[in-house]
Amino acid sequence: MSKGSVKVLSFWSSMFGLRVHYALDLKGVSYEYQEENLFNKSKELLEANPIYAKIPVLIHNGKPICESLIIVDYIDSVWPNPHKLLPEDPYKKAVARFWADFGDKKVYDAGSRLIRATTEEERKKASEDLKWALMKIDEALGTIAPRKPFFGGDSMNFADVALAPFICWFKGYQKVGGFVLPGPEEWPNLHKWVTAVKSVEAIRKSTPSEDKVAEFAEVIRKRAIGSA
Repeated sequence: MSKGSVKVLSFWSSMFGLRVHYALDLKGVSYEYQEENLFNKSKELLEANPIYAKIPVLIHNGKPICESLIIVDYIDSVWPNPHKLLPEDPYKKAVARFWADFGDKKVYDAGSRLIRATTEEERKKASEDLKWALMKIDEALGTIAPRKPFFGGDSMNFADVALAPFICWFKGYQKVGGFVLPGPEEWPNLHKWVTAVKSVEAIRKSTPSEDKVAEFAEVIRKRAIGSA
């Protein structure tokens, strides 16, 4: 499936970058990948995203698109097949966008604070916030798509693509922050969703090793402690 040249500038473990990989891979779009050094960013990245100087960046036919959810939306518009990630129904579209945004504001925020916590009080608060956020996702899955594996029902949609990258960080949250994910008896919908996401070939294609991510989480924590 080709609509010109496609290039992705990102970092291997970035949740935000993984969203772009997942969307492109689900659509079957071929693309060039450029790994970025976050401490020595390339000239191409700085020129493509001069405002924030952050990954990920999608460069399509020489034109840069920035910010992960905006990129996923763009990909869905340019390559609508094999199925749309954003539902056509206005309400369902709004719900998908809400949970994608929830991932940024609640899951990412709590997980980031957990890894970087320098005191027991900070760690405990971040762990509680992360548990609350994931509990809300479990509840939402049961309400939005009862008895279905994904937010999108039988296939992944915009919310799934936005939230799925956090899965490979669960082990890091546990190893570095002591976070314990409740089992399937307590959160059946979340565990069903995680299993379903991991079974999708397009997702497995770009997802890094959970052990490798956990090791990287330790690096982040050591840097946070060292700068505290």
